[in-house]
Amino acid sequence: MTGPVVQAGTIRHVSLTAPPDPWAGGTRPGVPRQLPLAIKDFTGRADHIAALDALLPAEDGSAPGAVVISAVEGTAGIGKTTLAVWWAHRVQDRFPDGTLHVNLRGYGTGDPATPGEVLEGFLRALGMRAEQIPVGVEAQAGLFRSLVAGRRMLIVLDNANDAGQVRPLLPGTPGCVVVVTSRDSLTGLVVTEAATRLTLDLLPQDEAVELVTGILGPATAAAEPDAVRALVRCCGRLPLALRIAASQVTPPHVTVGDVVAELADDHLRLDALSRDGDDRAAVRAVFGWSYRRLPAGHARAFRRLGLHPGEEFGVEAAAAVTGLDLPEAKRVLAALARAHVIESAAGRQRYRFHDLLRAFAVDRAERDDPPSKVEQARRALLTWYAHHARAALGILFPAHRDWAPAVRPATRTRPEIRLAEPEETWAWTVLEVDNLVAATRDADLHEETSLTLLLGETTAMILHRRGRWDDLCDLRSRALVAARRTGDASAEIHAVIALGETYQVLGRWQDADGVLRTALVMAREFGKPWYEATALMQLGDGSWMQGRYAEAKDYLLAALPFAPGAQHGRIEAQIESVLAAIAFRQGETAVALDRAHRGFVLSEQAGDCEGQVGNLRAMATIHHSAGNHQRAIELCEQALRIVSSEFFPTFFADTLDTLGDVLRDTGDTARALDCWREALRIYDDCRSTESANLRARIRALEATAGTAPG
Repeated sequence: MTGPVVQAGTIRHVSLTAPPDPWAGGTRPGVPRQLPLAIKDFTGRADHIAALDALLPAEDGSAPGAVVISAVEGTAGIGKTTLAVWWAHRVQDRFPDGTLHVNLRGYGTGDPATPGEVLEGFLRALGMRAEQIPVGVEAQAGLFRSLVAGRRMLIVLDNANDAGQVRPLLPGTPGCVVVVTSRDSLTGLVVTEAATRLTLDLLPQDEAVELVTGILGPATAAAEPDAVRALVRCCGRLPLALRIAASQVTPPHVTVGDVVAELADDHLRLDALSRDGDDRAAVRAVFGWSYRRLPAGHARAFRRLGLHPGEEFGVEAAAAVTGLDLPEAKRVLAALARAHVIESAAGRQRYRFHDLLRAFAVDRAERDDPPSKVEQARRALLTWYAHHARAALGILFPAHRDWAPAVRPATRTRPEIRLAEPEETWAWTVLEVDNLVAATRDADLHEETSLTLLLGETTAMILHRRGRWDDLCDLRSRALVAARRTGDASAEIHAVIALGETYQVLGRWQDADGVLRTALVMAREFGKPWYEATALMQLGDGSWMQGRYAEAKDYLLAALPFAPGAQHGRIEAQIESVLAAIAFRQGETAVALDRAHRGFVLSEQAGDCEGQVGNLRAMATIHHSAGNHQRAIELCEQALRIVSSEFFPTFFADTLDTLGDVLRDTGDTARALDCWREALRIYDDCRSTESANLRARIRALEATAGTAPG
């Protein structure tokens, strides 16, 4: 009879000779059934169960003539053993010749089990007397293969350290299914034994809730459904953490909400999940087993990586915080991923932590490293982000490159990414924007004032153009507090104006007006004419947006004398642009066109793509109103050549919106709808307030033209 083996793939092998009968002259033993107790409330993992089921022999006992090894791998606490043991109990009746199980102790207290130790135990389970067991691993492995040859057995090798520990324990002929679990990727088995890798990820949200409900009981879970979901979030959907946290609920004395409240503090979460005296049921201890298996250099890199404040990180940022050169950083990251203490993220050699493992890494850094080394590593990482954000600012927004006091000092870092073209630079900011936000907050938390200001200024420029208003307001507020810590009047005035502009974007007109008037008083008091021009310009812009045109014009005309040269001409260009809009609204078409053209020229000189596009759109609107549709179309198309849907997406969408207006009035309904639909997609992506208005216009035009909705 034959059967299959489980760890990561299929091994083709045919045995041409029958092994000798090791029990000749003796009595055959009983059938071994060594599986430990299975968890009764096992939940989910349907896809993984199906994958394991697919490796089973047919019901009639026939097998495909292959040994199958299936490795169940994943990070600490992910549920590898639980799945393997539960599945093995479920199917062991398909293996009439027995079930063998061993904890290889690859990760845990004590030293890993040696192959010789395991083989001796297996041989005894198969009926061998002490005097029949040969000396030496090779001889023992040979006898083991002879005993299981032609038999249908299930073998569970739990908690393996590496492939070398497993290889002597594998059958040599078809007939057995072997399941190996490990925190290591066991790539060697995949390569040399053609094993099939089965990797466990975190439980999906619904399965995590189901697991907690099963532990709590339906009534307790139903009484606090929001708290149950919060508990799942705090535990990061890690099965071990979920079981520990849920087991702490003992109504009416300790509710789910009580446990969640304790888990909510990042610094106390590991303690709350590690109280039990049983190391197997304590998150810190279970993570510690993986940590202690790391080589010293890898362990140090793991601790440093825990200082990264964002969700995921690239190899360059990892090199910065670990102090490794780039090739070595790549090798170490790959090794840590194989050990499942970090995991690969999608694309571009990026990695991430599970939240609890990040907390564990920080905990180890605080315990194992001098505080000065931790702070040095953290500052190196924040400086890395600040340096590249500053470089991106100079490429994407050249008019701003030396405007803010925070961005004027030079920065240096390693390894440096050479950003050059706007498109690649914008792509980098899109990839890293969440990390830039997190780095700004981390710099503020640790009172790295200069880095808070630099990161806040550069990141805010990106957030504004991505429609990230809540994050923008938060970073602007932090920058103001940091600027006040410096005692630098220029830095404080700049931060006040920036916060006022943010309030205007959010429609908080009263807050914006108060903040900008404060900035105006400060600029006059400290003799900062360019900042005076900027504060007046922002006040005028706010009045314009609220329909107070005469007031807006007064502010803007007052700003003009102070504006020349500010941001390399950008501030003057902005003033001209808004004055053009006011003149157009008041019927002064020639004046409006002249001011918009002047604004375009100034924006071009300043290298301000956004200003160029805004003034081209303004001129297109003026020509459109005068019936000069072809000229309006030409101006819109010129604007679209300056920016792209990826690079300054909202400006691209605004231009498409204007072009759609013109095309509609020329009778080119199909192209007008194409422009509007593309603009709407971008507005929706950027969470723009323009979406609702444009969606209504699209529907109206579709109805008029009898066009099916796109």
